[in-house]
Amino acid sequence: MFYDALMQATALPEYKEHIGTCSECGNSPVNHFATYWEQTFAVWTAHGGSDSAMQRMMHKKGDALFDKIAPALFGFLVALPVSRLSNDPSRARTYRSQVIWEEAKRRGIEMQQVVFFGFYTEIYRARIRGRWHYFQSLPVPEGLDRNKYRYIDDKFLFKQLLTEEHIPAARAVSVVSRKQAIDALHECGGVVVVKPRSGSRGRHTSVNVRTEEEMVRAFDSARVLCKYVVVEEYFEGSVCRGTLIAGKLVGFLQADPPKVTGDGISSVRELAEQANQEKPDRVQDIVLSEDHRAFLSRLGYTFDLVIPKGERIALTYRTGRLFGGRTREYGTAIHPKLRDYLERTAALTGAVVVGFDLIIKDPLADPDTQKWGIIEGNSLPFIDLHYLPLEGTPTNVAAAIWDLWNI
Repeated sequence: MFYDALMQATALPEYKEHIGTCSECGNSPVNHFATYWEQTFAVWTAHGGSDSAMQRMMHKKGDALFDKIAPALFGFLVALPVSRLSNDPSRARTYRSQVIWEEAKRRGIEMQQVVFFGFYTEIYRARIRGRWHYFQSLPVPEGLDRNKYRYIDDKFLFKQLLTEEHIPAARAVSVVSRKQAIDALHECGGVVVVKPRSGSRGRHTSVNVRTEEEMVRAFDSARVLCKYVVVEEYFEGSVCRGTLIAGKLVGFLQADPPKVTGDGISSVRELAEQANQEKPDRVQDIVLSEDHRAFLSRLGYTFDLVIPKGERIALTYRTGRLFGGRTREYGTAIHPKLRDYLERTAALTGAVVVGFDLIIKDPLADPDTQKWGIIEGNSLPFIDLHYLPLEGTPTNVAAAIWDLWNI
């Protein structure tokens, strides 16, 4: 009933994502060439692994300058003949922006989207107290530091920071060559995850990499999207997202991949077909692909292998309903120690709006009794993850963001 009311209030269909031609990009395909240079530059500008006082000062002054000129820059962009403004929330580029827009409408806040050369961008503006405020997807009031700690989105430097502060995080090594990647495989325990050092949505990520041959393939895949590659410790458990606003946890989503349980008779392929017949309506079919084959091969399975009775296996590292998996929203009802870890991390970064990805088996149990860790930070988190869970009560994270404006 709550779900139906939410759908009517936000006009959200189930999915805006789509599968592209690159299976390793999952449901968020990107241009490989452009993304490579963008993400490589992002790592390089995050000090490239160094942290001199001069670099910190230059970045701080650069950020301050951009904050001053951004309103004029966006205003100029809107004034161009090739630009226009959209008033249709359904054309928002992402669900992240759409839920912000829908909440703005409920509060009587006028909001518009910049359309440039017919392309619906992630630049928006909202009229607050008689003045237009421009922003990218998530509106954070001027005067609040949107990202005091520049390393949040750097998958290597961020985990270094957490380790120094004794916050559980995956052990990680940054590499730029196959040889370094192979050395990192052994350094990180022999079972690792390989991913681009910058980026999101699990694009070109390889999980459960165990051999040098697998490492070479995983490194080459990650290198497609970034010159810098991270090799990190592998954790078992659910992939979770904690979203924090002004230092406080407001939403916590647990996501799992599609899994099947062996009966001693059926092959992996047949078990996947059975799972599709038995799944809830809101869960998408499992469509076995090369991505699944590669994941299963690292576990020693094939599509035609019969799974022993009672043995339960995941079919991919990708989680959520779009891939045939399950999701559950906890809001703030997780173990208080886990909530404290996340809020300590938010305080450490200084970010007003931030999302942390972590892997943990049970978010309701004492985290100090489990092997778990934070694996990524997101300075522009996809808050819409908390809106359409398969189980649990959706969390209106957009409301907490607009509350920052005291309106």
